[in-house]
Amino acid sequence: MQGKMTRCTRHIAVFIVAVLSLPLTAAESTSPSPVPPERTTGQVMYMIGSTLMASYTTAIMESLTKNAGLPPAIIANRGSSRGIESFCEGVGLNTPDIVAVSRRIRSTEIESCRSHGVNDIVEIQVGYEASGIVSRRDDQDYPLTLTTLYTAIAAELPKDFNEFFPNKNMRWRDIDPELPNTEIRFVIPVPSLGGRGFMEDRILQGACRIIPEIKTIFRADVRVKQCITLRGDGRITEVDTPYDRSVVQTLASSPAGTLATIPLKFATEHQEFLKVQPFDGVIPNYETVSNKQYKFTRPLYFLVKKAHIKNYRGKGLVFGLREFITEATRESTVGPGGYLAQLGLFPTEKEIREKTRESSLRLVTINR
Repeated sequence: MQGKMTRCTRHIAVFIVAVLSLPLTAAESTSPSPVPPERTTGQVMYMIGSTLMASYTTAIMESLTKNAGLPPAIIANRGSSRGIESFCEGVGLNTPDIVAVSRRIRSTEIESCRSHGVNDIVEIQVGYEASGIVSRRDDQDYPLTLTTLYTAIAAELPKDFNEFFPNKNMRWRDIDPELPNTEIRFVIPVPSLGGRGFMEDRILQGACRIIPEIKTIFRADVRVKQCITLRGDGRITEVDTPYDRSVVQTLASSPAGTLATIPLKFATEHQEFLKVQPFDGVIPNYETVSNKQYKFTRPLYFLVKKAHIKNYRGKGLVFGLREFITEATRESTVGPGGYLAQLGLFPTEKEIREKTRESSLRLVTINR
C-alpha cells in the first residue's frame, strides 16, 4: 500500500512540474499589454477581459483571420472587473473595443462607463460556464452542499438570538460527520475575477437566503456584507490569473482536504490532477449542466463599444467589429454543434441565441 501511494504521489509531482513549467501565453500573461502603434490606424481590434474566455475569444479571431482576412486582434486577459474598468476609461484607440466578461456588467459599472463617455454598449451573451468544487485527484470525496460550504468558509456564523460569532469550525467533520476528518482549507479567485463575483452572488448569498438570522438583517448592504465576508484565519487562499495554473499550484502545496472553486472548463483541462467533487448532490458535466440539473452556471458575455464600430460607409474608429459581432452570434459558433462548444462552452437556449443574434446585429445597446 505504501508503495502504491508513493507511485501516486510521484505521478502527481511530475504532472505539477509539467503544468507549472509551461510558459505563459498571451492569454495568461499578467503584465500590462501596451497598445501597439497599429491601433493608430484602427485596423486592429483591441480586446480585454476574462481569462476564462480567452480560448473562445482567440477561436473567434482565428476564424475571422482565416475566413474574413482580418488581422489578429490585441487580446489582453486581466479578469472581468479589471477588463470592464479599462473598457470604461473612455472612447478612443487607446481604449479597448471589446471586453469579455464571465458575469453580467453591474449597474455601477455602466454608470462608470457613462461618466467617461462610454454611453452605448452592445451586450452579447455567448453561452454559459459551470463552476465546480475540485480537490486533488488523490483526495477523498467531499459531497458539499450550499450550507456545509458556507458554514466552512464564512467569517461569522449565527448562534443564539441572532448574534454572530467567529467561525470556529476547523475540520470538515466539525460541520458534517459524513465529511472527511481533514482541515478546512479553500481556494477562491481574487475579487477582480468574474469567478469571485459568481461565488459571492450565487453560492454565498444563495446559502444566506435559507439562514433565518440573515433574513432578519434589514439593510441590504449590511446583509450582503455579512453573507460574503470570509474567514481571515489563513484557511482561505485567494489566487489571481492565470487562475487554473494558480489553483493547481496551490492545491499541490496544500494539505489533504483543500478544495477550490474552478470553472468546469479548467477542471477538464487538468483532469489528470483535479477531481471534480459533487455539489448539492450533482457532479457538473455536459449532461447535468445542459438539462439544468446542475444549477451553478454563469453567463458569459462580450461587450462591444458602439462608438468604436466602423459602419458600412467607413465612418467610425475600428474596422472589423461588425464582423466580430456577426461571428460571435452565428449558430456555427455558439450553437450546440458550434466550434465554441467543442472548446467547452455550454450554449444558451435557442430562443436566447436567436434574440441575442437579432439585437446584436441591430446594435441594440444596454438600457438599464
